[in-house]
Amino acid sequence: MGPLGFGQPRLWIGLIRPDDTMSAHLIQIEEIPPSADAKMCEPLLEMCQYIVGRDGNDGSVAFLLTRPGRNPMNDADRSWARGLTSAAYELGVSIRPVHFANDVELRVFAPDDLVV
Repeated sequence: MGPLGFGQPRLWIGLIRPDDTMSAHLIQIEEIPPSADAKMCEPLLEMCQYIVGRDGNDGSVAFLLTRPGRNPMNDADRSWARGLTSAAYELGVSIRPVHFANDVELRVFAPDDLVV
């Protein structure tokens, strides 16, 4: 990916094999809306379910939400983490903790960030 610094908001998707190694390819989704919910994230998680299966048997998925700027994580960013996590739970897709990055920091969405 390179150093921190992003020109536009993106959602990055990494596929993790059952042996905990990551696929060499990262998937980027550009021009994402500022916020999301589980219903919006469901089609994406359905695609992930097709690839990694249910309950982690064939792997898991890692998500990184990136956006430009120095502003700290906000409610719109948290909505993405909640949406992805909720949709994954509903579909039985194993995901790793969702991460966030802007131009100055990279961090995980903590459990407290997922509470409405």
